[in-house]
Amino acid sequence: MKLPSLVAISLLSLSLLSSYASAQDRPHSVGLVTGAASGEYKNSSQDGDGFAQAYLFYNYQVFENFSVELAYNSAAELDSWECNETSDDKWTCGTNNKPMFGLRADEMELDGFVVAIKGEAPISKRNSVYAKLGAQHYDYKFTRNDNFVEGEHGTGVFFEAGWQYQWDCGIGMNAGLRYQDMGELTLKSPNVGISYSF
Repeated sequence: MKLPSLVAISLLSLSLLSSYASAQDRPHSVGLVTGAASGEYKNSSQDGDGFAQAYLFYNYQVFENFSVELAYNSAAELDSWECNETSDDKWTCGTNNKPMFGLRADEMELDGFVVAIKGEAPISKRNSVYAKLGAQHYDYKFTRNDNFVEGEHGTGVFFEAGWQYQWDCGIGMNAGLRYQDMGELTLKSPNVGISYSF
């Protein structure tokens, strides 16, 4: 083997090992991300706004700017409230549950498990932009008065991109946009979250 090839392989190995070592300073992180999503179901033009989402994740940093993420994702229809003044500063409030997506349903629940690859591009010491691409095993159902109307389960695409900030103590925050393709149902949502690295 020629000396230049040996030097190149040695430098590459040292580079990978140093990336791995720096990733090991705080390779684990956990966090919670929340957001409000809008959705589309079977190309319906009817009500698809107002889904509350929660995303609980564990992230393991494999290399300096790449990690693997496992997460539980849930979503539910937000009740729409209407308040009307009746008389003399008295108000009457109630939910306005319109049928969703042209179905007889007025409630939706989603459970999903996500496996994703996350890449980061540092902007400064604490700021970076990120992107996640993965698969989500989903199970959602539409109901009315707790009676099943329709639903689906399967595996779909999960994508998120955004900005994150992390303090030296390990606490971080992020803001991003998420897209979920679940067969007949798609959700799009802006999200904010908090995390802790250790």
